Amino acid sequence: MCPATVRTKESAENCPIYFVTRILGKRWAILVLQELLASKNPNGAQFGELHRTISWVSPKILTQRLREFEKEGIVDRKVDTTMMPARVHYSLTEKGLDFAPILDDMQDWGIKYGGEKTVGCLGAGASNCSECKI
Repeated sequence: MCPATVRTKESAENCPIYFVTRILGKRWAILVLQELLASKNPNGAQFGELHRTISWVSPKILTQRLREFEKEGIVDRKVDTTMMPARVHYSLTEKGLDFAPILDDMQDWGIKYGGEKTVGCLGAGASNCSECKI
């Protein structure tokens, strides 16, 4: 962990926690990542599939997060032009898949300290989890 010292924004940018927060600290980013990890589509999730599973996230924000993840090399965007209209599929790259154990730990923490709020979740990796579908 980075030491807790007074620092400038420039020096904070060298901190690994700052780096991760810059990517995942934006609104709904972690949930978008979770849905990409949970996608059962072998070609990658389509925008509509993602939006249905997290319908409270506006299409604008979902688009922004997907573009940011693509720019960071976390998501691969493929356009299938064999169908009309063309279909866009989003899948995680190796870099994106490396977030899986981090999200598992976050889920474990949420179960441990979320109490009644997380009663519908059966735990990390539960394929029939009613809340997070992973």
